[in-house]
Amino acid sequence: MICLLPLFLALLPAARGQETLTAKDLEGTWQGARFTEGRGEDLSKGVKLEFTFKGNAMAGRKESKAPIGEATFTLSADGKTIDATGTTGGYRNKTYLGILKLEGDTLTWCSAGAGGKDPKRPTAFEANPGNAHYLIVLKRQKP
Repeated sequence: MICLLPLFLALLPAARGQETLTAKDLEGTWQGARFTEGRGEDLSKGVKLEFTFKGNAMAGRKESKAPIGEATFTLSADGKTIDATGTTGGYRNKTYLGILKLEGDTLTWCSAGAGGKDPKRPTAFEANPGNAHYLIVLKRQKP
């Protein structure tokens, strides 16, 4: 038992350093772009949009402020996957499986589109038109 204590203590700081993404971490307004192919390196080349997250709900708008739609979402226990279910318009009752990561004030989200050949959850942060996997890169806006 005593031999295992140093091993446990050595692992403890690493475990503390891994933060789990929660809905609270997403709260607020985010602006950025959506891509239908590529890795989103240049936000000026994507379709401009804005998302507002509050609780487990989100609303998307185009750059013109025209609504894209609203949805509820759930995050996995480890905070690495997101399931968004539309609540309005053509998105109503459609679920979009995705992955996401938060690095500083940048939220990167890759989602499977409902009309794609491969409605499976993406495994990489890359838009793929053949699979209808969309990449959304957003920057947190200051209140």
